[in-house]
Amino acid sequence: MKKTVSIIMALVFVLACAISAYAVPAEIPANTKAVVAKGTTQVTINGSVRVRGETRHNTNDFNSDRGGNMNYWDQQVRLGITADVTPNTTARIVLENGDAANRSDFTWGTETYEAQGTIPVGNGKQGSIYVLEAWLQHKGSGLFGVPAGIKIGHQPIRLGYGLFFDQTKFGNDAILFFMNPTKELTLSAAYIKVTEGNSWNEDDINAYSFITAYSPDKNTNLSLDVTYVDAQALGIGSGTSAYTTPFHLWNIGLRGDTKIAGFGLLADVEIQTGKAKSQGITRPEIKFSGWALKLGAKYKLDPVTLSLTYGFGSGDDGSDPTKNKQFQTLQASIWKQDFTYVYDFRTRTSAKNYQKSAYAPNAYVSNLSYFKLGGNADITKALNADLGVFFLRSHKDVAIMGSKNPSKNLGWEIDGRITYRFDKNISYWVEGGYLFAGSAFDSPTKGSDNAYAFRQGIQVTF
Repeated sequence: MKKTVSIIMALVFVLACAISAYAVPAEIPANTKAVVAKGTTQVTINGSVRVRGETRHNTNDFNSDRGGNMNYWDQQVRLGITADVTPNTTARIVLENGDAANRSDFTWGTETYEAQGTIPVGNGKQGSIYVLEAWLQHKGSGLFGVPAGIKIGHQPIRLGYGLFFDQTKFGNDAILFFMNPTKELTLSAAYIKVTEGNSWNEDDINAYSFITAYSPDKNTNLSLDVTYVDAQALGIGSGTSAYTTPFHLWNIGLRGDTKIAGFGLLADVEIQTGKAKSQGITRPEIKFSGWALKLGAKYKLDPVTLSLTYGFGSGDDGSDPTKNKQFQTLQASIWKQDFTYVYDFRTRTSAKNYQKSAYAPNAYVSNLSYFKLGGNADITKALNADLGVFFLRSHKDVAIMGSKNPSKNLGWEIDGRITYRFDKNISYWVEGGYLFAGSAFDSPTKGSDNAYAFRQGIQVTF
């Protein structure tokens, strides 16, 4: 920790006046008006209230003979305040409720009661309030005479299309530096505090990312980023064989998207290297060599937009304790709406954690090969429908539910979402998916049963 603080303080001292944060624009409705204005300061407020109900079936065990069903309602309240102190200086705070710090909502009926009478239940407040975002930003011409700035604080972070790093659900503590040498070119550097260990020891997990983004025209975007994840003391193994060791992972991402003759095209390649250091003869050095790929194309035949996507992330068969060829990811428990709703979001995936000890949820493309056929249509001005069909296969054989016969067959899934806008800022939707589970989800005693999950929701934004 001490060494990291020294490095960051020196970096801030040198660059704060010159380089800095390319601002991620605050998501404020265009018709939002200032509620407080004093001098040159303008304060705006925005937020949302959301209620959802969800049903899940077999998503935990893929076994209809057991009680693998879940039904519940949840609710979210979010309030954002943005202060434009000057044209160059902005601060933003977003508050969100939750049952706990790792929840983005509260579950109906789980409140602490203050009830009386002969049946003393009910009558309770719901949820606690947590800070979702808290950051400040300053931008200007700076020392180099080009647009530059700094953005520092707790903020949503995603690299590229999010194959490797996407923690936009709750965000991270970070310092971002951005500068624009030209209108088309953005250069940036980011320090991300992933976790803090003991403040007196060097036992944190930090990430450092250097990003180049280039937009030669309004239809084309290219980017390259190099990210270094420095885990100073990461746990390996479990039980009596557990130990901690420095863990160093590099991820290099090259990506781009463009529009050509009515087609939208997308490509992303991610390559990883690095190692977890050895700790004695029985604890060898582990080398990382994962990689991932995403290719996409879409075409609009008004009012329908058709899309085709291919995604791949390498896996590891576990045969060599000195190597881990699986593509490693840092994600969050959030549904990526261009990806599967049941697989990954509501079930364990074919990817094992970095220790190779358990199958992980929300691993995205890790140890996976998939095709998606998609369609989206504005049926009316108020009604939108989205449909996706996914064909899923793991890169390496897996036995997610403990089958004695590992398999690559994850099955296939059909997802959908229908959204109806009652008014400008209020909408109702139904979304979900059905996974036709493959043999990779078989248990030791029986074949896998299919799984499904769907939810409905209504939200007002202001």
